[in-house]
Amino acid sequence: MKKPAIEIVVILAISISAGVVNNSVSANRIAWIGSWPSISDAEDDSAWDCLSCVETDPPQLSLGEASALYQNPEVLFLDARFPEEYAEGHIERAYLLPIEATSTDFDAYFNAVKPLLDSSRLIVTYCSGAECESSLFLARYLRDQIGLPNVSIFFGGWRRWENAGLPAAYPNRETETEN
Repeated sequence: MKKPAIEIVVILAISISAGVVNNSVSANRIAWIGSWPSISDAEDDSAWDCLSCVETDPPQLSLGEASALYQNPEVLFLDARFPEEYAEGHIERAYLLPIEATSTDFDAYFNAVKPLLDSSRLIVTYCSGAECESSLFLARYLRDQIGLPNVSIFFGGWRRWENAGLPAAYPNRETETEN
C-alpha cells in the first residue's frame, strides 16, 4: 500500500516540475500571477488564437471585414448565443440561431431562419467574443451539415462589435422603455 502511494507522489512531482519548466521556456507561456490578455484588450483582431480551430474551418473575419460585409444587406448575420444574451443586445439585422440550445429549441430557431439560408448568400456567424466558440460550431454546422459553402466567422463577436459603436439592437431596453 505504501509503495503505490509513493509512486503516485513521485509521478505527480515529476509532472508538475515538467509543466513548470515547459511553461518557463515556452514562447507562449502562461502568466502565473496577473491579468491575462483577452481580445478586448487587443487592438488587432488576429490576437485571438482559436484552440478548437482547424485549417479546414470557415474563414475568420476581423472587425473591419465584418463591418464592411455588414454594409451589404444581403449578407446574413447569425448570432450563435443563447436567447437571453441576444435579447440583451445583438448586431442589428442579425438573426438568432443558438447552436448550443436544446435540439428542440434549435430546430425551432433553425426553421425560422431556414427561408433566409441560400447557398449563394454569404453568412457571418458570431457569438460573445474570443472566449466563445459557438460561432465556430454554428459555422461548421451550416457548412458541413446544411451544405452552405459561404460561411465566415466573426470571432470578435458581439462585445467587439458593440465596443466599436457599430449598428446594434437592444430588444430588452426597448421593452423596458415601452412599459
